[in-house]
Amino acid sequence: MSDYFFSSKPAFPWSLDGVGLPALAAVAGLLVALTVWTYTGHPNATRRRILVVLTLRLLALLVALLTALRPSVGVQENPKFPSVLLIGVDTSESMTVKDEVNNQARIDAVRRTLEKCQPTLDELAAEQNVTVVLYKFSTPDFNEATSKYAPGDPADGRRSDYGTFLNRTLDRWLSERFVRGVLLVGDGADNGEAFSAVAEAGRWGRRGAPVTTFTVGGESQAQSQDIAVTTIDCDPSPAPVKTEVTVTATVHAYGFAGARVVARVYFDGVPQLTQDVVLEKEKDNKVRLTVKAPEKKGEVKVKLVVGHDQGGEIVPVRGELSGDNNQSETYLTVTKDGVRVLVVDRLRDEGSRVRDALRSEKRFDLNWVFRQTDGAVTADQEKFLDLSNQAYDVVVIGNVTPAQLTFTRDGKTISVLDQLREAALKKGTGIMFLGGEHAFRGMPADLLPVTVPANPADAIVEDAFLDPVTKTPRPNRWYQTVPTADGLAKMCRLAKDQKDSVALWEELNTLKRFSRLTGYNRVTRTPTATVYAWATPAELPAPAGGRFPDGADALLVGTDGNDQGKGRALAFAGYDSYLWEKLGQPKTFAGTEIHHRFWRQCVLWLAHQDEEEGQAYIRPAQRQLKVGGEQTLRGGVKLPAGGDDPNAELTVKVVPLPDGKAEPDPAELDRARAETVVRDRDGAKVLFRPRAKGEYFVQLTSPKKDDAGAPVVGPDGKPVLLRATAKFIALPDTSDEMLRVAADHEFMTRLSVPNGGKALRLEDLPGYLRDLKAQPMEVAKPKPKFYPDWRRNHSHGFLPLWLTVFALLLGAEWGLRRLWGMV
Repeated sequence: MSDYFFSSKPAFPWSLDGVGLPALAAVAGLLVALTVWTYTGHPNATRRRILVVLTLRLLALLVALLTALRPSVGVQENPKFPSVLLIGVDTSESMTVKDEVNNQARIDAVRRTLEKCQPTLDELAAEQNVTVVLYKFSTPDFNEATSKYAPGDPADGRRSDYGTFLNRTLDRWLSERFVRGVLLVGDGADNGEAFSAVAEAGRWGRRGAPVTTFTVGGESQAQSQDIAVTTIDCDPSPAPVKTEVTVTATVHAYGFAGARVVARVYFDGVPQLTQDVVLEKEKDNKVRLTVKAPEKKGEVKVKLVVGHDQGGEIVPVRGELSGDNNQSETYLTVTKDGVRVLVVDRLRDEGSRVRDALRSEKRFDLNWVFRQTDGAVTADQEKFLDLSNQAYDVVVIGNVTPAQLTFTRDGKTISVLDQLREAALKKGTGIMFLGGEHAFRGMPADLLPVTVPANPADAIVEDAFLDPVTKTPRPNRWYQTVPTADGLAKMCRLAKDQKDSVALWEELNTLKRFSRLTGYNRVTRTPTATVYAWATPAELPAPAGGRFPDGADALLVGTDGNDQGKGRALAFAGYDSYLWEKLGQPKTFAGTEIHHRFWRQCVLWLAHQDEEEGQAYIRPAQRQLKVGGEQTLRGGVKLPAGGDDPNAELTVKVVPLPDGKAEPDPAELDRARAETVVRDRDGAKVLFRPRAKGEYFVQLTSPKKDDAGAPVVGPDGKPVLLRATAKFIALPDTSDEMLRVAADHEFMTRLSVPNGGKALRLEDLPGYLRDLKAQPMEVAKPKPKFYPDWRRNHSHGFLPLWLTVFALLLGAEWGLRRLWGMV
């Protein structure tokens, strides 16, 4: 498409406004008259000769005048830049409701309207180079490449997923330069879950293509009443034993907004907690109930039910369409990976560095209380010291006195030591006592694995002098930490290979490295206790891994506590183990690694988790998902030092779990195909998509290996396998599509108006398209082209040719006058 116009740019002085052109016309007339007068009256001039010469002279004059005026014909081109118009048509089941004009179904009204709009769409394509793309959308499996609309397509989608449509079309057309518009035609009964439609519409608006909506259907349809629990999950998942777990369910309450109902959580069919809740909205109510995880590890089926409490039983609310969807189930893995630890100590270097060592282990839930003096405690301290309700796995008692573990509440004396005895003797809580000037003395004898001297003056073994310059004590002697064979096999193991552990202790105990202890408490083991490490001031490193020498001072002593559920106990008589961290500094952090590993292993031993080293695990990312959804299964084998074994050989199988069975038949597992295991920076994983609803059983196996890395063989000659299992539930993609069928113009307005679009009705679509056609895109137009182009740098040979024509005319006129003797 092009526009034509006339242009003239006279040269100076003929370009002067109001004067130039009249003056040029006067000069031209004068020159014509002078030319005619010159040729008439000449004796050799005949009428024919005068006519020829005069014509040539006037043509030359015309060339000169045109050169002064510089007239041109301008051509302004209006190119048809290619652009795109996107139209999305809702083809979900709610579009079959017959509430349009003449009792038409909504989808039929859309078809007729689009048929009426087709000529305008064709004109946009032909005249403005607009590519019109019509999509159909409903369920979350919308695919931009294949979900094209055709007039005969049925409206049978089980969802109205506006968010997915907007998200995936934006991903496809994000790089398109010109998008004329994004039009949404539907009833607005959105129930998609993957993406927020409002947020995706905002992304389109920021891209410069606001969404315009066309609402179909009436807003006064009668609505069904129903309560539906759509999703359920647990946090944390997996959960450590005895920790708090928040069970969160998403509940729709169609026709019951504002209703007060009862929610109940079950573990393996046993009620755990019942709570009144208010369903404030019709959609997406979040119901949260916090319960304690079981005391034993394993897979637990979690069920949440919502309804009316009738004699202790949860039943559907009166008036509900169906009670089958008032509950939902999932699985929770309860592990012993999480160790809940409490440290009670003074503010001192040893306590601070022990806390740092324990903080470095991600499995530990670490809490601490500082007690500098006797007397009152803060509210937070009282909460942490309430051992009856905190369910700690390990309690570490530092350099504090019994008086600092006693406080008063509401006139009643609370003894933390009494609670500690209850936890250790009846609940299996592990206890560790640390050295210091106030340590051990006055602590319950039935908890301590050691005894202390009766005379407090004999309690500390230390040899120091007062530095005359700094006025601070300086040690005369340094003391080795020498593990026994029992200690080297447990908490004093610093490497997988025992020889490497012995070498590390020898390096740590070398006197010149200044990484020894400066003192310790003198303790004596009880008859039932075991010495795991002893102390000596000898200059040469004592060999680790031997027996406890007679007459030596015990440094690390413990009792196993396996009888009658009693917890394990440790007593570490040192009070400056943080000096071990000097080893290797500043070049390496070998000493810090030794210090951290020692304290982590002490806590793991106290929590009975030392037995779980080398344990296999498998964890589903989702314990409940839709059929066809992608499940990620993370698995591996733990290393003794923490983390996963990157070289573990993993076999993962996933099979449907028969109803009522805890595990599938072993023969079925043997026949099942092993899934592909891939590794990324987070470890090993398997991707799996359930094809049918129901419960699924996951099994991971891996060959057990000895310290040398060789497979362990059982008595039957077969390799010993580590095994881990998990379960998850696949649910059918049920929808509330036909529960809420009223058109939602307010929702369509939120998609369009805040982002610069319009919220219209279906009958406005033809007029909108006509207006769109009448308002072509405003784009930068190219500069017009001029014919001829008098500009010196743009003439493309015209000016030299023009000069040649002028010279030829004058030359011909002069040559004829000479020939005819008219000069």
